[in-house]
This record gives sequence, C-alpha cells and structure tokens, in this order.
Amino acid sequence: MKNILVVDDEKTSQVILNKVLSGAGFEVTSVSSGSEALKKLKDVRFDVILTDLNMPKMNGIELTKKVLKLDPDIIVVLITAYGTIRSAVEAIRLGAFDYLTKPVNKKELLLAVERGMERISLIKENILLRQELEKIEKTTEFLTESDKIIEVLGEAKLVSNSDSSVLIIGENGTGKESLAKYIHDCSPRHKQQFVTVNCAVIPKHLLESELFGHVKGAFQGAENDHKGYFEIAVNGTIFLDEITNVDPLLQIKLLKVIQENQFVKQGDTKTQMTNARIMASTSYDIQKLIKTGNFNEDLYYKLNIFEFHLPSLKERPEDIIFYFKRFVSDFAYKNNKNIKEISPDVKKLLINYRWPGNISELKNIAERATILCEGSKITNDQLPDNIVSTEQYRELVTTNDFNKNKGATIKEFEINFIKKYLKLNKGNVTATARDISFHPVTLRQKIAKLGINPKEFKEPK
Repeated sequence: MKNILVVDDEKTSQVILNKVLSGAGFEVTSVSSGSEALKKLKDVRFDVILTDLNMPKMNGIELTKKVLKLDPDIIVVLITAYGTIRSAVEAIRLGAFDYLTKPVNKKELLLAVERGMERISLIKENILLRQELEKIEKTTEFLTESDKIIEVLGEAKLVSNSDSSVLIIGENGTGKESLAKYIHDCSPRHKQQFVTVNCAVIPKHLLESELFGHVKGAFQGAENDHKGYFEIAVNGTIFLDEITNVDPLLQIKLLKVIQENQFVKQGDTKTQMTNARIMASTSYDIQKLIKTGNFNEDLYYKLNIFEFHLPSLKERPEDIIFYFKRFVSDFAYKNNKNIKEISPDVKKLLINYRWPGNISELKNIAERATILCEGSKITNDQLPDNIVSTEQYRELVTTNDFNKNKGATIKEFEINFIKKYLKLNKGNVTATARDISFHPVTLRQKIAKLGINPKEFKEPK
C-alpha cells in the first residue's frame, strides 16, 4: 500500500483529504506543520506529500526544499489558493511534482496522486535499468585525445551545475548527444531521466504529441491518454536533437516551455508544469535559418544560453586512431576476435580520409574491418574502396601562378601530414618517421625546414 503524508494547518482540510485518499485505498498520515512533517519523514518512508502552501512558521515552498533535500525522488504536490499560483510555480521549479488549487477537486486530486505513483514506478524501473547499464559501462566519460574537445569538456562541466539551456552545434556524427549526456551525468540531475528526442525522425504532425502528450480523443486515433517526453523528463533533462526540424508553430510552444516551465497536452485545457532542463542540437547553419525565417530567433536566444561547437573529426585527427582502436577492441570482444594490431598503412589511410560522417562513419568502418579480419592485424584489405582508393588533396589557389600554387600546396600538405603523426606519437620523431616511412635524420631536417616544433606535441610531465 502506498503511503501519503498530508501537511495542512487546517483540520477541516486534513479530514477532507484523508477521507478522499483513504477511500481510494491509500495509507494516509496527517500533520499540521512543516516541522511535524520533517519529523515523520525520519521514521516513515512516504511516497507522496500533499502540502498546503500557506502555513505559519514553515510554508509549503520551504518544506518542499527540505523534503527534496532529504529524498529527491519523493512526490510533492502543493495545494494553493488561486491568488498564490505564482508561488506554486516557483515550487515546481524547485522540484515539486504538481499543484492543485482550492477548493480541491476530488478527481484532480486522485489524478495528481496517480500520476505521481506512475512516476515513482518509472523511477524504480530506471534505477534497475541504470544498475544493469552500470555493470556494462562503468564510466560515462566523453573519451578523447583532442585538445579542442578537452577544452569543450572543461566548459561543459562548469555548465552542468546550472539549469540553463544548452545548444550544441556540429556536423552529423560528431558526438552532440554524447556531449549532452555528459553534461547531464555531471549535473545534480544525474539520477533523473535523460530523454533524447530526435526531431528529424519523428513525423512533424506527431512531434507535438510526442513532446507534450495528448488526452483521449484529442485527434483521430487518440484512443488513450499519452504521456509526452516533457512529462517523463519532469525533473531531468530533455535533449532535442536536430531541433531545426521543428515546425514554426511548435517552435513557439517550445519557447513558452523554456520561458514559463509550462505546457498543455494536445486536446487538454489544463496547464502542466515541467522542471526539465532543455538541451538541443543542430547540424545546420542556424543563423542562416533565422535570416530566412525558418527558425524562431527568440527560441534560438533562449536555447543558446550556453552554446557549444563540436569540431568535425577531420579537425581533430588525434581522435581518429584513438577512436578506431577503441571501436575495434569493442567489436573484437563482441565477435570473439583476437585482433592485436592495426597496420601502419591503415593508420595512414584513416588519418588522410576526410570523414564526412565523422565518428559514426569511423565506428561503421571499425565494425566492418573487425568482422572481415581473419587474423590478428587490421590491414587495407578490410577497408572499403572509398577509403583505400581516394587521394586527399587540399586546394590552395592564391594566385594564377601554377608553380607558386604547387609549392604552397605541397608545403601545406607536408606541414599538416607531419603534424598529424607527431601528435599521434606525442612528439616522438623516431616513431613518427617509422609510421610515415621516413628516415629519422631526413625527417628531422624536414621538420626544421618547415619550422615545426615537435616539443609542442609532447605530453606535459
């Protein structure tokens, strides 16, 4: 039987609430003040607390703060007069589950409690699921060897302590969802839901229902009430992937959610509260979309309180081999392979490929190579033709002089190529020479001629 604690300084209200809840099969305890409620919480585990907002000495908001500090998963529902709804909204922002206005409607009371119980069940299911996942994956770190990404992660960790919106911009496959999850996992919300909504995949006519939910009969085919992602992620984080695919009308509704922490289910009239932190991402030029009227400028400014730009894989070459090795290791384990080595030729091809699909493409290539590998070494034979046969050139047309352009192009190629391998080998010239089939002495001479300093790639002691 579920336990409910009623906190109200008016005896009449206590009796009414007790009668309704007991009649519905709940175990109810009543107290007259916040201090009494806190004493009870030390002895009894309650599932739901119903508290009046206006009470002497300790009001409902103060009680909510103290209760949620003791037990972040407890369901707190405030009861308030119409004139103090703004205070109830403030309590929702602090983590309360819902509020009811006086005089309390019996159906709304039981519905709020039932929704709270559903959330408790969901939390318990998530705890069990998280425990299982933790057995498989002990860390949620964003792994990288890129200085650019390390810098992003440093700022992301600071941002994680706030509740402000986050916008992540980057090409497809650069790890935008992983960064959002990293911020969530570092935040005080890490025990709550992290919900990902891919706005590019869900049909536009269904997206509003998926985000906010709907009630029975809201539209043709709506045969039952449906919970939306904002309701599921009420005190956690909701990540709106590829948000620029949202249509203009829904963009305005999302803006309202960010501004007021409120939403309305399709077909309903009741406003619901959410304390979910909103993060979003896009792989498009969002400024261009704003100029063409395809994205709401106000929504953009509300989303990008903190804005992160994830560089493409070709902009962080040191991560290419790092990720490839990790992916090969993971897939080798799953496929019972004993792969111990990646040939130098494979490394060269991977480093010089442009990676239009970024980390997602690299992962696919690693899976393919692992499955096709019959020995202990990944070789060119396991790579697809587009990587093996494609030569990478960078166009550097600065004048109409052929020889000058040729010289500039070659020099640029040599500098970038040698720096990539110095970075991979932590500034070790001998190891770099071996990887790129150069004599160490010749390579040192070329490094000096090009003005490259190998020491800048060495790890600090």
